[in-house]
Amino acid sequence: MKNLSGFTLIELMVTLAVGVVILSIGVPAFLGMMSNNQAAGYANDLVGAMRLARSEAVKRGSDVTVCASNSDQTACSGTAWNNGWIVFTDDDGSNSLGEGEMIIKVWSIQSTERESLTIRDTPTPPEAIRFAPSGANALDAEIQLAFEKTDCHASQARQITISRTGRASLDLVACF
Repeated sequence: MKNLSGFTLIELMVTLAVGVVILSIGVPAFLGMMSNNQAAGYANDLVGAMRLARSEAVKRGSDVTVCASNSDQTACSGTAWNNGWIVFTDDDGSNSLGEGEMIIKVWSIQSTERESLTIRDTPTPPEAIRFAPSGANALDAEIQLAFEKTDCHASQARQITISRTGRASLDLVACF
């Protein structure tokens, strides 16, 4: 008689059951981590845009503005920051992209992420943030924007604060 080696049907079923249990625990945690990383990435991008605008304002000796962009990333759109943002020279101080003003850089948010990304402020987000040639925040006020995902888990929201001096900082905040 030969000894047969291999898996029995019961061993296979037990292995599959253990795999399903492990996946059911691991997948939600992985999705939460992905959501957290996306919110962090967009918040870091916006802080980078603020720092770029501030340094360009000092370098150029003129106002530079960061505004919420429309879905085409061709013009400012009010307070809809979840489409992306534009850094541009703001020669007329209007906080909107006008004729003859130069676009320095454009950031866009993937269309699949727009619906799940929320950017908030109290009471409403600003339409634009302008930096004076000194590097200071031309609005002369502290501005706060917060990123969160609609499926936000604890400590996944990021708050960006732009001080009166123009310094942008990023902090973790609880979801709202």
